[in-house]
Amino acid sequence: MCGIFCCISAWKEDNHYCLENEVLCTVLRNRGPDAENILKTSDGIFAGFVLWHQGAEICFQPIVLNNIILLFNGDIFKINSKDLNNESDSNWLSTQLGNCQSDKHLINFFKKLEGPFSIIMYNKGSKDLYFARDSMGRNSLIVEKNEEHLCILSVSSLSNKKAIELPPLGIFKLNIEDSDNWTLFPWVGLDDEQNGYIRVMEETFNINIECQDIIESPWLHNQAFAKEFSFNFYDMVKNLDMPVQELFNILLKNDEVVSALDMFSALLNESVKSRVQTTTEYCRDCINHREFCNHSKVAILYSGGIDCSVLAVLADKYIDKSDSIDLINVAFEAISSSEQTWDVPDRLSARSSYEELKLLCPLRKWNFIEVNVTRKELLDKLSTHLKHLIYPLNTVLDESIGSAFWFAAQGKGYVDQRAWTSTARVIIVGSGADELFGGYMRHRKAYTQCQGDDKAKQLNVHKEMERDWKRIFSRNLARDDRVISDTGRTPRSPFIEEHVVQFVRSLKSSQRCCFLLPDDNGSKLFLRLYAQHLGLRFSTFLRKRAIQFGSKIANKNQKATDISTYIK
Repeated sequence: MCGIFCCISAWKEDNHYCLENEVLCTVLRNRGPDAENILKTSDGIFAGFVLWHQGAEICFQPIVLNNIILLFNGDIFKINSKDLNNESDSNWLSTQLGNCQSDKHLINFFKKLEGPFSIIMYNKGSKDLYFARDSMGRNSLIVEKNEEHLCILSVSSLSNKKAIELPPLGIFKLNIEDSDNWTLFPWVGLDDEQNGYIRVMEETFNINIECQDIIESPWLHNQAFAKEFSFNFYDMVKNLDMPVQELFNILLKNDEVVSALDMFSALLNESVKSRVQTTTEYCRDCINHREFCNHSKVAILYSGGIDCSVLAVLADKYIDKSDSIDLINVAFEAISSSEQTWDVPDRLSARSSYEELKLLCPLRKWNFIEVNVTRKELLDKLSTHLKHLIYPLNTVLDESIGSAFWFAAQGKGYVDQRAWTSTARVIIVGSGADELFGGYMRHRKAYTQCQGDDKAKQLNVHKEMERDWKRIFSRNLARDDRVISDTGRTPRSPFIEEHVVQFVRSLKSSQRCCFLLPDDNGSKLFLRLYAQHLGLRFSTFLRKRAIQFGSKIANKNQKATDISTYIK
């Protein structure tokens, strides 16, 4: 993961201003500790802080090629190895963009680009500035604007500028000599909610945004899968009265269910493979001396739940057996208890799932890292550092989840009661599973509280899941990218891969979850069946817990929507 920064000043002689902010330099540098460069031009400042994953050598940024200045934060996974020729994906991208002679060429290129990214590109000849997040908004990009400066950057610091997380609506374009008029090339045709994001940007920054040619990447259309499945979990279970384990066994004998699981498995395996293998051969400790080692290059944020357990089993298939894999579990000191204990719900479930994982993958060396955080540590970091990473989001929920992910991603804890720090440079997270498979309580309520018949209830669940998916970028992804990347490690989310998402969203909600089953076993039912298919048993039937409750970071006296006292 990289930290990228661009600042265009209303007065060219003032282009030094923004990077004099020590906090801003720190949070950008934390994202990219391997290399940095600051390019000052008459038109603006461009700075890149690089975390090296791809290519035989580190690729410094910004990349300057003819008239193009490129800043790229992300991973392009599906590039032919012959085309790369040991280059980084950033170098490859700069060459491709340099060959685009018009906006039409640019659109056609981005239509085929796969992977999580945010990008800033400046054309010195035309003075056009382009910037975007990928269509699912997996990587952070923030826009700040006042009368003196327009800044586009991966992560910010609390400032007097108006700031917004750039919505991943498409590729934005502006000419720096007319910076109040922007063009948007949308990923897809915009609906009312997406148009609402545009209105917010226009009102916040006092700009005008005009939409032009739609990009329309093929994976954004769920209808692309030729096979349409007809199974319905509600119809399959409503007359069956038996223990849930037996019920799962019956569902796994249905040919259509098995066929759907096989298609999903192939896509998810490919996603996991690319995300655990696309990195350097060196761990965090050995990279400076380029020493080959068997230390962990990959870690998994591990609560013991179904999402991370599935990803752990699959990661084991694609990481060299001589390398260890870190499983990181975080616990917070209780607010009210007089006795300090780290046996929070996520710690207990993770230990049980870990024992099962060792039986399923006995040849792997797993490092189960227990991260314990006191209230004093939490409040100190929130008041001095974490508030800048969570910004411009500002609720108690953002504060809790952001802090939990940051402390977990630090990877500093204990393995078998020995002090331990993760050596991983990639962190695998289960983000997106709840939105895709129906894992939230509001999905259950959409079914149980609907007054219509069974068909209407299922449709109501589908609508709620669609709403959640469409806002995942603004609720979760950019914030989580900022807090995890601040640790000098790259977060990767195998569930949020173009073709995995396309396939899962082509299924009806009644083929992903079923709220007739007891004890929450119907939430994420499709994924639970897949977990059982992989051989997992404990985590398959584990009730879902949000990280803020499972890790005990949440303060029950606060509402999730309250404004954080640290982020104002």
